[in-house]
Amino acid sequence: MEQRDLGRTGLRVSTLGYGAGAVGGLMVRGTPAEQTRAIARAIDAGITYFDTAPGYGDGRSEENLGRALRDLDAWGRVVVGTKVRLRPADLADPIPAIRRSCEASLRRLGHDAIDLIQLHNQIRRDPDGATAATGESLPVDEVRGAITEGLGRLVGDGLAAHVGFTGLGDADAMAALARDGRYATVQTYYNAVNPSAGAPGAAGGGQDFAGLLGTAAAHGVGVIVIRPLAAGALAGAPERHANAGDPGAPLAGGPGYAHDLDRARALAPLARELGLESALELSLRFVQAHEGVSTVIVGYSDLTQLEDAIRWTARGPLPPWAAERVVALARGDVAG
Repeated sequence: MEQRDLGRTGLRVSTLGYGAGAVGGLMVRGTPAEQTRAIARAIDAGITYFDTAPGYGDGRSEENLGRALRDLDAWGRVVVGTKVRLRPADLADPIPAIRRSCEASLRRLGHDAIDLIQLHNQIRRDPDGATAATGESLPVDEVRGAITEGLGRLVGDGLAAHVGFTGLGDADAMAALARDGRYATVQTYYNAVNPSAGAPGAAGGGQDFAGLLGTAAAHGVGVIVIRPLAAGALAGAPERHANAGDPGAPLAGGPGYAHDLDRARALAPLARELGLESALELSLRFVQAHEGVSTVIVGYSDLTQLEDAIRWTARGPLPPWAAERVVALARGDVAG
């Protein structure tokens, strides 16, 4: 499997990543045997980036991922990222709150340090304005102060090797943080339904991420793609695996899961025309085609879904002309 630079970190990560979140659900609701078997298969296939967070299953994702990596003696062969989400009560004194969160994650993972710690709050442009997306958000100027200092101290104290952030909230605020210079990575919302992080204006009826991917890559920030399959909506059917979690409110501002299902159905004819198995394959290979992308996190419900993603990735990124068709559809040019 292709390995790419994770921005300026010096780390190399697989084009396809392993998402241990609650939406896919395997690392939260699967059995220990299923989880270990999937992690072993991922590593065997060349997957080297593994994503988790304290909020995934109230810590169960971190615990189960840490256990599987220990059982497989794999910690030295992979790159692992986790996250910090600050609550309103933390903001009066964020530096110790950030450290407590990281230390708790390390205890659950059963490891003494993490490769990447990421701020997982949405970012807004001003202290009082509403963010474009739902959920807890922080003003970008506040993030640049004590919060960034607290994350940096984790690196200085050897608890984390690098610092990143999740690129959700107001597009201009996210771009400002990508240009800040102290964040090595950004998690970027990017898929065939809404490819605006790579193609400004091509939002498919959702939030316009205004080329965040390109801004990040231009400043040496590693890009970790999230929701490449739109939380499973690109399957084009409402039925979900027993291990899969509720996709919940949309991460990006704008229409929700039902809208993404409709957009996925609109992409299905293009996938057939290109000789692909589904819109899922179309979207995964589309996001992997952008040269600024370091790794693409897919969340898995079972081993079959993992095998699908491995097979599609092995076929390589979409050629440029096919990627342009995807963008054209998102812009509303139904002729592609």
